[in-house]
Amino acid sequence: MIDLTTILLASCAGFVGLLGLWYGAGIVARAICDARLRAATMGRGVLMLTYDDGPGRMATPPLLDLLKAHDAKATFFLIGQSAEVAPEVVDRLAADGHTIGWHTHTHRNQWKSDPLRALADVWQPPARLDTGPTRATVFRPPYGKMTLGTVLASAARRLPIITWTHVSGDTHETLPDPQAIVAQVEQDRGGVVLMHDMDRADSSRPAYVLELTRLLLESASRHGWTIATPPVPGSRP
Repeated sequence: MIDLTTILLASCAGFVGLLGLWYGAGIVARAICDARLRAATMGRGVLMLTYDDGPGRMATPPLLDLLKAHDAKATFFLIGQSAEVAPEVVDRLAADGHTIGWHTHTHRNQWKSDPLRALADVWQPPARLDTGPTRATVFRPPYGKMTLGTVLASAARRLPIITWTHVSGDTHETLPDPQAIVAQVEQDRGGVVLMHDMDRADSSRPAYVLELTRLLLESASRHGWTIATPPVPGSRP
């Protein structure tokens, strides 16, 4: 006869196994995405400019003006709630030929939310980001955190996952020297740079992102690099 202790131990082992699968699949997917993006951009003179957490009614238009002046395209990973209150910015993103990405509806950390709420945040973009010319075609998980559910949801919606290779530092407590970020990208001969274009009370941060974008564009032009948008080879996990 199987005793209660054996049942409890087996139940605990099963629960731990499920947790390992749930979070482990996300960790593996992130590692694969990062590796494939590095292989597709770094050392190849390929630069991808990406912006998260927008659109911002104040922050995004100056970026679009700068990108247009350089005839460059970027990828904007939009939060559903922000897209709903700034539809004119979403429309301009599409009209200017930029890639629109999905960044969940409320920016939930997939590791810190219960599975049902986390999946709901990933699963259903607002109508503006789900149909027509403003439809999101790629996905980036908030904070880069994924679970098995995140991976399956993005696959079911046919949204390739795009992570990053270089962090701009625009959310750090102290803003770094933008020249240092450019120098690192130059040393690596390309990469996928993570920046943010949401509206913020601290005006120095959107200004920093604008300056870093300008410097990256000028660097790419000097070196004859390609400014890329998804899909890039191997971007899907």
